This record gives sequence, structure tokens and C-alpha cells, in this order.
Amino acid sequence: MLSAWFTFLLFKFLRECAGEPLFMLFRAVKQQVDKGPVDAITSEARYSLSEEKLIRQSIDFKPMTVYVSISQQAVFVSGLDPNTENVPVKVLDCDTISQVKEKALDTIYRATPYSQRPRKDDLDLEWRTGASGRLILYDEDTTTKTEGEWKKRNTLNHYRTAEDGELEVRISLR
Repeated sequence: MLSAWFTFLLFKFLRECAGEPLFMLFRAVKQQVDKGPVDAITSEARYSLSEEKLIRQSIDFKPMTVYVSISQQAVFVSGLDPNTENVPVKVLDCDTISQVKEKALDTIYRATPYSQRPRKDDLDLEWRTGASGRLILYDEDTTTKTEGEWKKRNTLNHYRTAEDGELEVRISLR
């Protein structure tokens, strides 16, 4: 009852005064955490604020920039401005495919409310490897490496994606 009362009384304050600074704080913390590796399963991060969620082991990673376009069908479905060709997205070579999709969506839909943008699970990430070469990237596929009973998630490094690589986000066919 008390929490409902606080919610009712604080709504106007949060909406008019504190909402934007809290969102800016969230974006700043997220940007810092994303500068280093983040475990896709446990959400432990190299640059975490919480000591309990800190990756303690040394992980080799390389920051890189990829250029992401969004397919015309995804533009039509989402109602996004169609001028989204080759948007530079900062990623790490150790990011899983889902993490790359999330970072691309965060960059492309920066000014769009989260509730109005497509879900990463509804999209595929396609690597354009030249004039006609296209490869859809997955977290797990037939090339996924296994160590004992554990499977490693596929990363940009797994697919040997180069710096300045061209990727396209498209509606999933699955």
C-alpha cells in the first residue's frame, strides 16, 4: 500500500524533474560498461560498478567499428527514417552476435523509445563480405565450438569479421 502511495505521489516529480537525469545516468553507465567485455550469459562485465558482477579473468579483446545498415523491410515495419545506411557502431571483437545486434539497435534507434523499436530476437544480422557474399550470423550454428559439454557463443572474432566490416540488420526469417 505504501509503495502504491509513493508511486502515485512521485509520478509527477519523476516525469517532470528526475526522469531525464536518471535516464542520462543510465546511458552513461551503460556506455562505460559496454567499453569492455560483458558475459552474454551471466551479464558479468569487465567495467562493472558491482564487485559481484565483475569479470576477474583477463580477456583479450579489440574494440572495432562496424558499419550497420537496416534493411528496407525492417525500415517499413518499424516506421524508422529510411536514411540509415552504414551507421558506425562501436563493438568489441569478443561480442556475441546478440550483443552486436543490441548495440546496433541502440545506435540506430537512439532517439526512439525502447517500446517502439524492434526486438533483437526478431532480427537477423547479415555480414556483407564483398560484391555478392552474404552470411547470416548466429549465436549458435553448425560452426559453434564446443569444449567438453559447454558450447561457446559465436562472436565477431569467430566469424573473422574485420574492422570497418559491413553488416545489415534484417527481419528474421525463422
